[in-house]
Amino acid sequence: MVGMSRLHRLALVGLLALFLLLASVYNVISTPFEAPDEVGHFYYVVYLLRNRRLPVVPASLPPPNYEHEGVQPPLYYASAALLVHALSAPLQLDLEDVDIPLEGNPHSICGRPGGRQNIAHFSHDLRAMQFPYQGRVRVLHVVRLWSSLLGVATVAGVFAAVRLAFPNSPAAAWLAAGTTAFTPGFLFAAGAASNDNLVTALTTWALYLALRLLRDGLRWSRTLALGLLAGLAALSKFSGALLLPLILLVVPLAVALRQTKRPGRRFPISGWRSVIGHWSLVVSLFALIAGWWLLRNWMIYGDLTGTRPMLKMLPLRTEMSVWILIREFPGLFRSWWGTFGCTAPAAGFHLLYLAPVLGGLAGLVADRHQLRRDWPQVVVLLAWLALMGVAYVRWNWVIHAAKGRLLYPAMVSVAGLLGRGWATWHARRRWPAPALLAPLALVAAVIPFAVMAPPFSSPLVYDHVADVHPQHLFTGRFGSDIDFLGYDLDGTSFEAGDQFDLTLYWHALAQPQEHYTLAIQLVSAVPGETDLLVNLNTWPGGGNYPTGNWHSGDVIVDRYRLQLPDTVVRTQAWYLQVLFFNADDGIRLPVTVDDQPVGEFAVLTYLRVGTSNPEELSPPDVDRLAAPIRFGEALALDGVRTTVGGEALALTLWWRSVAPVDGDYVVFVHLYDADGHLVATADAPPLAGGFPTSMWQPGDRVLDERIVPCPSGVRGPFQVGVGWYDPDTGVRLGASTADGTRLPDDTAMIPVVR
Repeated sequence: MVGMSRLHRLALVGLLALFLLLASVYNVISTPFEAPDEVGHFYYVVYLLRNRRLPVVPASLPPPNYEHEGVQPPLYYASAALLVHALSAPLQLDLEDVDIPLEGNPHSICGRPGGRQNIAHFSHDLRAMQFPYQGRVRVLHVVRLWSSLLGVATVAGVFAAVRLAFPNSPAAAWLAAGTTAFTPGFLFAAGAASNDNLVTALTTWALYLALRLLRDGLRWSRTLALGLLAGLAALSKFSGALLLPLILLVVPLAVALRQTKRPGRRFPISGWRSVIGHWSLVVSLFALIAGWWLLRNWMIYGDLTGTRPMLKMLPLRTEMSVWILIREFPGLFRSWWGTFGCTAPAAGFHLLYLAPVLGGLAGLVADRHQLRRDWPQVVVLLAWLALMGVAYVRWNWVIHAAKGRLLYPAMVSVAGLLGRGWATWHARRRWPAPALLAPLALVAAVIPFAVMAPPFSSPLVYDHVADVHPQHLFTGRFGSDIDFLGYDLDGTSFEAGDQFDLTLYWHALAQPQEHYTLAIQLVSAVPGETDLLVNLNTWPGGGNYPTGNWHSGDVIVDRYRLQLPDTVVRTQAWYLQVLFFNADDGIRLPVTVDDQPVGEFAVLTYLRVGTSNPEELSPPDVDRLAAPIRFGEALALDGVRTTVGGEALALTLWWRSVAPVDGDYVVFVHLYDADGHLVATADAPPLAGGFPTSMWQPGDRVLDERIVPCPSGVRGPFQVGVGWYDPDTGVRLGASTADGTRLPDDTAMIPVVR
């Protein structure tokens, strides 16, 4: 650039090259078609390549198609189509698979905080996603490359505009350009197919020309260029049309500034004539370039901007207010700095970006007196930011669109003012510039690998069964194509709110014909209960390797981290089971274990899950025993309730685990009449077998309820004898009172209260 030393030019080229490298990394790591609205943007380009005419919405084509993006102005898509056409032969680009449906993931949790599985919107073929790519995925990466080159133009434009805006603060341009280049959200946008990239580049260079008018006065050539850029920006995205009111502001301001440099001169009539002339040129060029597009929209949709048909295809807000807008501002802040489609850094990460923002604002305040000499340029930057802010609020008022990329055309204003603020500190000390840019660059480089890639990573796939070694072997088969080889589990006893890791090992005997849903469930082990504590429905590979994309012979290592709910009513055992089903009709694949049919699911093991509030399982005072009765060294009976109704006795026992139990014992319940004769029994494991004692942990409380038949004609009052025995040997656990006195027959005798 003019006035720059050779060293500074090389440094600028280096910055632009580093940005292009980072944007290319984001391009490669960003999963195809998972960037916001990328399907619509890409298929707009495809439509132009195949039909050589502009699309109309709603699309008459089967999906995938350009969707609501078909009403967007065509310049970005036409330029991308020309690039694809030009590179078709050397890069062997083809669209043979372009009509294959993008199958949506019915279990996608895109955008929900804390999600680990099923982040992807779509099914992805792992082999097509690997370099050098295939079919439409290769074409998509070429379109993304065009976006990255437009991002380079934006960074260069920010540097040029800010250098012009603050000529006495040369560090401001470097800080502004560096902040732009190392904003992760902007890099993500520059690595995706989106018309935001073209409108941002054009408006940034239009701001540069507007600032040139302020510095050098009106020139017909520059006004001509501004009119061209305004028209082209409007043909990129309609928000680019806001350059028109900005230019209408800048032109008289430029004339006024020239007049104030001549003492005693007021704004003359000739000045107004010049303003009107330049206004007329800008408006005429704008109408010449973009007018046909507005007219087409009016003729097809009855709407100049084409917004009305787009809104018919999008979910509209049901309510909106200034307070809602304010509440959404933190989301806008996070999105500006970096949310990446369906992924985002951990909660609180974006607070780190308060430092560059607050530091820049503080620098502006600290240098406000010197900043006054640049007030015209500041006015233009703020006016452009205000125009983009109004457009954002207007759009966000109608649909939920708290997305920072919608404000990226104002990047030159935001980064320019923050860069000028940080330049204040840099002028006093030399460390603020590297202290700002080095961490920004480092974070921008790490995010693709640490944040974007993991949720979309494919599972490990081996070629041979002998390559894997499950911790627990399992010989099962789902349907005719999927063998279950075994699993790894990091424990069998957990508490409410815990997480646990589960790895499943699958072997594709043949390529399944469907994208079957895998269900991982914790089902109550209490007979007759069907309660689910955990129910994860997912495509295998955490949603990233659906069965329809498996290849015959694949051995898949399928890892999950499962979250137990924070609220668990009681401590008990749960069956850990897996099954496959068709999400469309709910039909489950039949399961065989050791070549024997077992139904529609495979039970892997028992898991103990502790209650979230053990004290709720303590006996009420009215049912509490005077002192607990001890059975062996491990179990205690804290309370008993007996209720007689009809010809049955309802018995409630409050058990407590004191120490680990070395086996699975059975509770015996014997009903005796007034003469001490045994008249009924109700022996069973606790919770009818739903919580074997070998799984009990010290401190567990178990509320065990059972019904004892009470034969008619038997004379009362009754007593209930309670105790424990080993079902294999019949040997009872020793029963004793609190003072250690052994109870007869190792039985606790409880009177029945009517």
